Amino acid sequence: MRIKDTVGGAFFLGLQLRPIGFPVVSHFNLQPMAVRPENFTMRNLVRVAFLLVACSVSQICASFSFNTKDLVLLVNDSTTLTLTLTDNVLRNTTLILSTNHKDLLTTNVTKIEVTNSTGTNVWPVELFGHDAGHDLLKVDAFPPSIKCSDAFVRVTLQHSNELALFSVIVGWVYFVAWSISFYPQMYENWRRKSVVGLNFDFIALNLVGFILYSMFNVGLWIPEIEKDYISRNPRGLNPVQLNDIFFSIHAVFATLITVIQCYCYEKGDQQVSRTAKSIMSFYGLIIAVLLVLVYLQKIVWLDFLYYCSYIKLTITLIKYIPQAVMNYKRKSTIGWSIGNIFLDFTGGILSILQMIINAYNYNDWASVFGDPTKFGLGLLSVIFDILFFLQHYVFYSHRLLFEKKSFKNNWKM
Repeated sequence: MRIKDTVGGAFFLGLQLRPIGFPVVSHFNLQPMAVRPENFTMRNLVRVAFLLVACSVSQICASFSFNTKDLVLLVNDSTTLTLTLTDNVLRNTTLILSTNHKDLLTTNVTKIEVTNSTGTNVWPVELFGHDAGHDLLKVDAFPPSIKCSDAFVRVTLQHSNELALFSVIVGWVYFVAWSISFYPQMYENWRRKSVVGLNFDFIALNLVGFILYSMFNVGLWIPEIEKDYISRNPRGLNPVQLNDIFFSIHAVFATLITVIQCYCYEKGDQQVSRTAKSIMSFYGLIIAVLLVLVYLQKIVWLDFLYYCSYIKLTITLIKYIPQAVMNYKRKSTIGWSIGNIFLDFTGGILSILQMIINAYNYNDWASVFGDPTKFGLGLLSVIFDILFFLQHYVFYSHRLLFEKKSFKNNWKM
């Protein structure tokens, strides 16, 4: 048989010659395709994996939390909190309740057993205060796959509610005293139409210091930076309050007005000294380097703000020195407002008084003597204020009376 006859017969009989790899579809025998064993196994594996992921997610999402994050408790008093399970727990879990200082704070329960749960559970927890101080009640879960990071309470134990209220009042009084302490100097400059006697180094350092202080306060309220702070201090509070922001911005505004007065009124031969310019240039160089480090992502903005606050502290240490030296050289305090010193002295004394009240009420003397920066700065300001009082009323009082009489006579003429 010839090959072409065979091919022709195949076409005649309805047979199709197909390329390799294409299936033959029969129009007369349509049957469902059989499921291969490997496909069946793969489907089951996918389903099992999905169930495991769902179970693990539900367990991770389960969390415990208290009904409050901050609590004030009197010594020898007690209160009851509620610990709430906010989601399902698929296996037995043990909760361990603990405090940092057993001599300050204890609870009626230290362990809670949680069985398989499909709903919300609530447990009462009673706290007992034994001594003044600060403590932290926290919860740890075993196994640790359940979220317990929100299950904590910051507890402040105090001797007296009345002392706490008095401390708040004292705080607001010195806040007001410091806030208005800028205006007597501005009034003195306006009344005399002169800034002779007001040291320009003090004004320049004050302006730089308050700008840095404002940057720190405002910066910690920026959400991204505040998030960094909370990540470093997950159980802490933002140390900057709204009144801190108001005070620092107001201080910059008031100091700028004084700077403008220095340009508008008689100033004699006064100017910012080379020493002050060198110090401020050094501070500027430090800030520029820090900004470069932030740009290179070597440090974050939170670190930058902390370094700015450290510079502000150094400025507070040295800013009164130029004015005190100037008064000594001139043997006079004319041009330097004593009203400013009265208000600054009032604020400094009340600030120290508040620290002492809080130290006794919360048994936290380390906040006074253990942190020498805050207490030392307040004490240093008071010491300089006392020096200015002595210069004004004792050392150069005769010169003060003479210059006042001369000023009145010239004004009458």
